[in-house]
Amino acid sequence: MIALALVALAAAAPDPIHGGWRDAAPGPGPRGALAPLACPAGTERQGGTPPDLFEEWCEAKDPYGNGRREGTARAYYDDGGLWKEERFHEGLRDGPFVELHRNGRRAREGAFAAGRKTGTWRVFFESGAPEEESEWNEGSAHGRFVAWWPGGARRTEGRHCGGAQCGRWRTFDADGRPLGEVEYGEQSLRP
Repeated sequence: MIALALVALAAAAPDPIHGGWRDAAPGPGPRGALAPLACPAGTERQGGTPPDLFEEWCEAKDPYGNGRREGTARAYYDDGGLWKEERFHEGLRDGPFVELHRNGRRAREGAFAAGRKTGTWRVFFESGAPEEESEWNEGSAHGRFVAWWPGGARRTEGRHCGGAQCGRWRTFDADGRPLGEVEYGEQSLRP
């Protein structure tokens, strides 16, 4: 019986690294039970869960005795459903980040390193279909960018270089037909 309970908790637990939330059923209200917030050694759980509070996190003390976030943090919608889960290290966002729409489907996912966006970030429509995908490096958009129409056709594609548009950008209508393109040229991250 205990083994079944552990399997049920694992099935509802967040898995932002491997495709988001496993128990993200549409509809209002809570979307399945989450495992209790597990704080790293040397930290204390702060805040709380709905209906009384709408944010919980783990907190450690910095060298001066001030509180700073360390480990997992969660925020909730007013109906008790999970809004976002993220991780902190020494007070900075560090690790996977997942934000959900009210219907329980993913809204945004990506990762932070030392407080800056890094790697691939994805944005989703409320339906769960992809809306945008972009590459980030040290907090700046850098690399491939693609946006889609709600129906799934490409809307825009291009690249960023150090936060600015670079190279060829193309735009399409909702049926996938090209609307136009512009060349921004290449930019360097070095002066």
